[in-house]
Amino acid sequence: MKISNWLLLAGSSAVLTCVLGTIGCPAYAFLGPMISAVIIGLLGRGPNVPDWSFPLAKSVIGALVAKGFTSGFWAILAGSWPYLAAGTVWAVFLGALMSLALLKLQIIRKETAFWCLSPGGAAVMVMLADQHGGDVQVVAFAQYFRVLLISAAAILVSGLLMKADTGQGLPTTFFPPMLWRDLFMTLAGVLAGLGLAALFPFIPGGQLLLPMFMVGLSKYFFNHGVFLPPWLLYPCYALMAWRIGLSFTRDGLRVIARMIPGLFAGVMVMFLGCAFFGWFMSKSIDIEPLTAYLASCPGGLDAVTIIAASSGANLPFITAMQAMRLILVISFGPWFYSLLARRFSKGTGQKEG
Repeated sequence: MKISNWLLLAGSSAVLTCVLGTIGCPAYAFLGPMISAVIIGLLGRGPNVPDWSFPLAKSVIGALVAKGFTSGFWAILAGSWPYLAAGTVWAVFLGALMSLALLKLQIIRKETAFWCLSPGGAAVMVMLADQHGGDVQVVAFAQYFRVLLISAAAILVSGLLMKADTGQGLPTTFFPPMLWRDLFMTLAGVLAGLGLAALFPFIPGGQLLLPMFMVGLSKYFFNHGVFLPPWLLYPCYALMAWRIGLSFTRDGLRVIARMIPGLFAGVMVMFLGCAFFGWFMSKSIDIEPLTAYLASCPGGLDAVTIIAASSGANLPFITAMQAMRLILVISFGPWFYSLLARRFSKGTGQKEG
């Protein structure tokens, strides 16, 4: 891959990140690289980001979640599990309902429709769609389109509508004083979690969740802090943002151009429905509205985690609900969506193209 493409992506991401951070935009370290990657991908200048970099970035984000594990969090989680379960089922139901609408309107064929708006991990949904005869290109675009829209909406809500205390602005230094023991123990937990994820690849979201648990256990048993300086976190944010943004290419747009209005409408219904559940949850239990909204948000686990981390919300609570949904979708999704496809396939579902 041309060095110039890498320089263009990295340079534009850095510039846009600095601009958005200076003006106090929420989640600027994620939004800047994502916008840059979308533009560069559509221009046909996107470089090939190495596959190994994404698990590494996810594992660091998992360590970030573990930083918020406290005794108070566990008490809240223990008392809130019915809402976590209900929110998970609600999001899956909305995704299935909108997929059924796309199928009935003959926008997407049956083998593909029920994977396009499933509120689970985008990469996992693409893999499952391929295994069940779906159009991988359509599912990939639809899933990352969902993540892109939901991420933008989450950033807007967290920073503007809810007036959150986001603590925005560029960090005073990217190289703070080093806490060597905390950094060593944090990275040891990250690597241990990555090793377990490689040994047990069938665990849903394992590349994020297993490092999260390992760092959390290390923090508890060895009594150390979780040290993640900006020079480590920001590149991980960028890698996750690039994965989303570079999924959008001119060829992909040409293939599914006519599906975009239907996908947009479906994603917006899911967004509003989950936002309503978040509002209901915030009124029912002792959870601030921003945390309830992001916990119920039907976006990608990685993207929502990054947005939550920069928005002052209860990160572990949000991750618990997002992870529960991911596990449910991956565990029961193939059976559930195959059942729906068989049940509603008669007379519906024209082929994409």
